[in-house]
Amino acid sequence: MLKNNEFTKALSLCGFLSGEKQESRLLNALRVILTLQMDPPIPLTFSQIYEEIEKEDPSTRLTKAWIHKVLKALIDAQLIRVDNPAAHRKRYIADVNTVMAGLEQIKSQRVKQLETQSQETHETLEEVSTLDCGKLAQDFVKDITGRQQEISSRVVRGVDALHRVLRYNMLDLAKKGDVIRATLLWAGPWIDSTAGERILRFFEAAERGVEIRYLITAEIFRLENEQEKRTNLQAMVGLFQKLIEMRARGKKFDARFYLGPKTYNQISLNRESMALIITENPVTATWITKRFNPDLIDNAVRSFDRDWKKAKSVFDLTPEEMAAMGGVPGGVMSQLVNSKSKEEIGNS
Repeated sequence: MLKNNEFTKALSLCGFLSGEKQESRLLNALRVILTLQMDPPIPLTFSQIYEEIEKEDPSTRLTKAWIHKVLKALIDAQLIRVDNPAAHRKRYIADVNTVMAGLEQIKSQRVKQLETQSQETHETLEEVSTLDCGKLAQDFVKDITGRQQEISSRVVRGVDALHRVLRYNMLDLAKKGDVIRATLLWAGPWIDSTAGERILRFFEAAERGVEIRYLITAEIFRLENEQEKRTNLQAMVGLFQKLIEMRARGKKFDARFYLGPKTYNQISLNRESMALIITENPVTATWITKRFNPDLIDNAVRSFDRDWKKAKSVFDLTPEEMAAMGGVPGGVMSQLVNSKSKEEIGNS
């Protein structure tokens, strides 16, 4: 019985064959009933079923109470049915229709089980994916030794991994009076559907009194020629409104456009630590602290500050300057620059 591999696999997939001992007994009883059953089916008495099971394996001493229990389990699973439930003496029927009903019920239960497992697996995957091993290593060493040790350098790969490093080592730690410098010299990899969520971390830091200086390459204007990037930029327009509102409350957050040559593509916290983006595709960065290489951080910060002075704030950029940088007339960025009242941007 059940020698066909594909058939057996299908039954296993829907949860019918799990290899449990109790399931094996149920399956054996079902097989006996199906074998005894005529076509069309004639209801079988308990005695007929019991005698056939005994006849098949005389060495096994099965009580009538046990057989009743098995039959009840088959009825609950809808694999067999009682011909007349109101009758004093029950008669049982099993055929392709009862088996189908039973399999449908078992399959439905299996689907719910797998959906629950899938959800749990997805949640676990999300938790594992968002772990920052640098912070985890620091917490591990501190738990063992009681001493806080600083990671002086590490390589980071991928946009999401980089922003986790920034969050735990910079954005969540920065306090009032600190300065975070961020360059966006390779705009392509960063303007995706989750860019807005990542940028919000900078807004949160600004709310705590951190000064945010965001230096953006003029390349961002050319991204409007790509439909997907244009859609993602449109979704971020609301962030400009938030920027306007924050500045009205005296928060120090400015975004400036830069047309000069690309130098250090970096995000730094004061002169204490820095993430230096090495390659764009795939995104690869190195995270370093002042202790690891103070000269590199100092040079990157000085370079940033020089470019910052030459760059044009989004609040001061004229339509002519935007066009010179490659802005698209009527595009998302054009809405920003041409709007007489910046609050109108999100309503267009």
